[in-house]
Amino acid sequence: MFDQRSFKLFEEIMTHDQITVSQVMRKLDLSERQFYYDLEKVNDTLKSMKMQPIELHDQHFIVDAKVKSLLQAGAPLDISIQQIVLSEEERIYLIYLYTFIRREPVSNYHYQQMLQVSKNTALTDVKKVKDLCKDKGVIFQYTRKDGYHLTGAEMAKRRLASFCLNYLLAKSLGKEMIVLVLKSWKQENYYVDTQVTVNEFLQSHNIHLVKDRKTEVIFHLTLIRIRNTKRVPLFSEGEKKLLRSQRIFGQTQQLAEQLFPDAEAEENYYVTLQLLIALREAKLEENPYLAKLTVQIIEAFEKNTLLPIENKTYLQQSLYNHLVPAFFRIMFEIPLVNPLTSEIKQKYIDLFQFVKRSLAPLSTWTKKAISDEEIGFFTLHFGGYLERNRHKNTTEIHALIVCSNGISSSIMLRAQLKEMFPSIHFSRVHTVEQVCLIPLSSYDLIFSTVEVESPKPVFAVKPLLSKIEKNYLIESVMKQFPNLNNYDFSMDQIMEVISKYTEIKDEKKLFSELVDVIHLSHTDTGGYKPMLSELLTQDMIQFTEEPLDWRTAVAKAAQPLLKAHKIKPEYIEAMNKKIEEVGTYIHIGNGIAIPHARPEEGVVNLGMSFLRTKTPVKLLGKDEHKIDIFICLAAIDNEAHLKALSHLTKLLSDSSTLQALKSAQTPQEVIEIIK
Repeated sequence: MFDQRSFKLFEEIMTHDQITVSQVMRKLDLSERQFYYDLEKVNDTLKSMKMQPIELHDQHFIVDAKVKSLLQAGAPLDISIQQIVLSEEERIYLIYLYTFIRREPVSNYHYQQMLQVSKNTALTDVKKVKDLCKDKGVIFQYTRKDGYHLTGAEMAKRRLASFCLNYLLAKSLGKEMIVLVLKSWKQENYYVDTQVTVNEFLQSHNIHLVKDRKTEVIFHLTLIRIRNTKRVPLFSEGEKKLLRSQRIFGQTQQLAEQLFPDAEAEENYYVTLQLLIALREAKLEENPYLAKLTVQIIEAFEKNTLLPIENKTYLQQSLYNHLVPAFFRIMFEIPLVNPLTSEIKQKYIDLFQFVKRSLAPLSTWTKKAISDEEIGFFTLHFGGYLERNRHKNTTEIHALIVCSNGISSSIMLRAQLKEMFPSIHFSRVHTVEQVCLIPLSSYDLIFSTVEVESPKPVFAVKPLLSKIEKNYLIESVMKQFPNLNNYDFSMDQIMEVISKYTEIKDEKKLFSELVDVIHLSHTDTGGYKPMLSELLTQDMIQFTEEPLDWRTAVAKAAQPLLKAHKIKPEYIEAMNKKIEEVGTYIHIGNGIAIPHARPEEGVVNLGMSFLRTKTPVKLLGKDEHKIDIFICLAAIDNEAHLKALSHLTKLLSDSSTLQALKSAQTPQEVIEIIK
């Protein structure tokens, strides 16, 4: 039987033709015992499907062509409940969806049959479904007449169904699990019909959805059709007005009538919402208020990170494409599952906090809190943009990137690939549909998160790659393009040599660090980011009692940096010029200003300096911009200063700490406050 781990092994073998046993073990973090145990599970399942098992020969996998075709169509595998091992959490979500589309009164016996579990296991799961529903504003109850059923607002029930679908589809066997629910009620034909109807509609109206989101939309509309609720209010008049203002509203009426021929007009609004939260591309002129909101978020990001954004037009369009579906998800409280959230928060700890603060305009507009899951995707977007602008392409090898997981994932994937292959020229991200229209002569290889057919080499990737996955990808590409390879050895060979003569305490960590040193050392990613206390040292802190004009104050604040050769004299001129041109943007509130300019305008080394003035300085001579603390920043790139800036922001946002800084009389007092 398949479980999540064994199915991941199956996917890995199917996706990568040349992968070896040792590579797949390291990539999936499997011990030798776990690997052979999972391979046996895979082969037992294949035998139950009357297919040839996967064989091993000299560390390589031999796979029958019929087995390979199983995953190529992208449709759910035709497997039964007996061929899947479900986790407790997966069973809970399946019970909810099963009840959501019930065709008759449901008893505990129904759940036992559907999940193939004991009576006691089903009862335990039911209690947890009740808890899940209670947290989401839905009541899951049992009566003799109606059996297990849901009560509460219809929109709350649908939101929870969306959450369950979102969670399950993030799993390797997600589609298969959902289809099992449909099969339990003998309703699987609804899925096929909905899929055909939605795809034909999207194609005829030239509407493009994010691939994963489209799958979710199709499943969700399938469930709503089976549920067949009539005359149920879903939206307020204000919400309807917002949905009617969207260009696609008039078009979705046709789709709603096809899917819900006997339903009220309410379903037209609901279908519109489902498409809006899955859109891949949008035009700026269609939502002028969201276009304005995009600009506000970019400006907030600039102000919070002190990073002047280059090529704002590109960033505005790509961020807008991501913002439109996010706005409607947040506005209508449609839940989002982001399996990368914890990894993003750990990997981009400082950037995540800056992006969170920069999304304040979005929270203000929607009057809703922004979830960490949504912030995580925005962080990927901004992180990918910063990475994108770090390198310049000067190469004759050209690659296409195909990523249907959304704008943020696409930008982040491009940034990672550029980090691994700095000498490859990457085109803008293309969709699967566009690939066939691109001349073969214009590219040499493809990196894709989805299946793509091309005579050129195609490398399967994920939006966020681990160090081990990066190493495997690098080795795979270099086999096809030897001129990119600067080394005549593999990471596995290095690990073998090390293991001969030493005892390895943490093989995974050692492997990851070797990947960093050997393959990724040409970039600054993950480079050293000093803390605030390392930058604002005693020689960088000044106090003055003399009255100053704003230009003199900026120059005086920068003097320690100039004296330490961290900046050139022209950097001071550049800061003052920017204030004259842009205005009082350096004033972040509470009498604090952070003057800065671009790295190329005279920065030698990363640095920060502090000046406290006894007499407040009027920035640009304006009474409303009186400054008594100047913190001059000299940044060398987009990232090195973020940790120190994040710490500084936390200090300044605390009223007692801020007051302590303003009351300090000596450099040592400032240092103690920082520490």
